[in-house]
Amino acid sequence: MSGGRFLGWLLVLILVVTSGVQVAYSAKENRDLHIAFEASQRSLDEALAVQSRLLIERSTLSAYQNVERTAQAKLGMRFPHSVERVTK
Repeated sequence: MSGGRFLGWLLVLILVVTSGVQVAYSAKENRDLHIAFEASQRSLDEALAVQSRLLIERSTLSAYQNVERTAQAKLGMRFPHSVERVTK
């Protein structure tokens, strides 16, 4: 009976060690996933900051005064003094 009891304890020891290794592996995998998640979150935050700056720049450039100034300076356009109706 002593040999059967020894095998039983050996089986329990193997199961406990295997379970401990699985827990350690699971914890490492969890840490790795958390690190990847944080990196993705930082990347998203940076992209949102860039988008915000671009939206501000777009609204600034599309302001009426800026469009008028650009049209006059770069394209030589001018606002008409009087509006003329053209008919066919």
